[in-house]
Amino acid sequence: MKLFSFILSVIVFFVALYYFIEELPQLQTFNDGIYITLLGILMAICITGIFINSDFLVRKRRSSIILFVSNSFSKKNKK
Repeated sequence: MKLFSFILSVIVFFVALYYFIEELPQLQTFNDGIYITLLGILMAICITGIFINSDFLVRKRRSSIILFVSNSFSKKNKK
């Protein structure tokens, strides 16, 4: 599911980027400004989705550190 979400975020980002680049020179009215702003927000959401779902690309390495904690409460009481 993370892979699907990652791929969808990348595709939507590039589609929104294409329309952003195409419409930017034609910015003339207030409605065009709102449209460009919404495309920018959509691209920001896609970037957030890419960052959230990109953790499956980084392989989690198992740490070779063995942590042993000893405290006085876990010792056996000799009577």
